[in-house]
Amino acid sequence: MVSAISNGIKPMDTKADTALLTEELVRLPDELELYKTYELTHSVPFLVASAAQLLVDISRNFRDSLYSKQLPIYKLYLTSITRTNEDVAHLTRRNINASENSTHCYATTFDISWKRFCEVDADTINPLPPERLKLVLAQVLFDLRNQQRCYVKHERKQACFHITVR
Repeated sequence: MVSAISNGIKPMDTKADTALLTEELVRLPDELELYKTYELTHSVPFLVASAAQLLVDISRNFRDSLYSKQLPIYKLYLTSITRTNEDVAHLTRRNINASENSTHCYATTFDISWKRFCEVDADTINPLPPERLKLVLAQVLFDLRNQQRCYVKHERKQACFHITVR
């Protein structure tokens, strides 16, 4: 939490508040060649610059790791990004992992699914099981955590890695 507060923004009340923070936030595209954004119902696609760069680095390292292991290439699924206070109020009613004082509110945190991955080549003869892809992603995150670039929490009930930039 300390890292999120020191590296992030003041929590926003509503989604409309993102318009007030154009210099502090980077808008993430819905999809790049490196990742795909899952339908965002309780967050907005904005991060502080250091967290946006971390996301790109994770995605690139994941792709490169698959390539070096001679495995089919997959994109990561981003499932949650920055939450407003309004998002948190709705989410805490249904999600036991949701917190009223979430690091997602500071635009420093995002969630990447460890259960869903997007095949780059739909004609892959031997698609990889999600468990194998999760191991590759976990190694990428372990390396970045050891470089002191991020904190990583393995969430089980939401099937994601909760990642906060340091």
